Amino acid sequence: GHSETVSSCHFCFEDTKILSCSYDRTVKLWDVEKGFPIQVFEEHTAPISECNLTPDDRRVVTSSYDHTVKAWDMETGKMLWAVDHEGIVTSCNISCDGRYVVSGSDKENTIYVFDAIRATVVAHIQGHHKSTITRCCFDPDNRRVTSVSYDKTIKLWDMITRSTSITINEGHSNAISDCCFTSDGHYLCTASWDKSLKIWDIKTGEFQCHEPVSLNEGHEGSVSSCLFSQDASLVVSGGYDKAIAIWD
Repeated sequence: GHSETVSSCHFCFEDTKILSCSYDRTVKLWDVEKGFPIQVFEEHTAPISECNLTPDDRRVVTSSYDHTVKAWDMETGKMLWAVDHEGIVTSCNISCDGRYVVSGSDKENTIYVFDAIRATVVAHIQGHHKSTITRCCFDPDNRRVTSVSYDKTIKLWDMITRSTSITINEGHSNAISDCCFTSDGHYLCTASWDKSLKIWDIKTGEFQCHEPVSLNEGHEGSVSSCLFSQDASLVVSGGYDKAIAIWD
């Protein structure tokens, strides 16, 4: 499908298409049944770290090691805007209402939040983590930005108060590689190089007095990714041990 590592992929258009991005500097939209690309986006000059879609499948946002985040029109394949960053951009995400984009840069471990239409910076949070941000995303309510990092911490930044509302220090014993919410925003799952996943009760703050649910012994190596099923009854995870685990 790509000539180098595939860094991110998503189903879209009611599961009839797949969007993928790669270190080969391209984003491709695939027809699932026919198995060939129907749209190729080629404006990045370095590996693409992540791609994300608006819920209506009309726009795509990509982050890249070329220090930019770019937005694209899905139908025409044209680039709508590009926002320059001071460092490599490791992650990007669009809010569920399509209004905002968040990105994480390795320059001073900064998080940027900007307007998804005007491409204007809404927030610029320097030194948000002590080490490289591996993943950042909005919660389903579009109220908070969650980020995880090599520094083993989990942070939730509030869009309304413009401040960090939750910090979980030493959430794992090694780098945290990924995070995802349940569709109702109640639980957050984190995946780590310590070979485990943890499920945090974010809504009621249970994690502050009780330990999170820990998912162990599914992987023999570092866990690289995690995702909840739509009804939140399952978590799927992938690891450096080349295994995929499905958890109840």
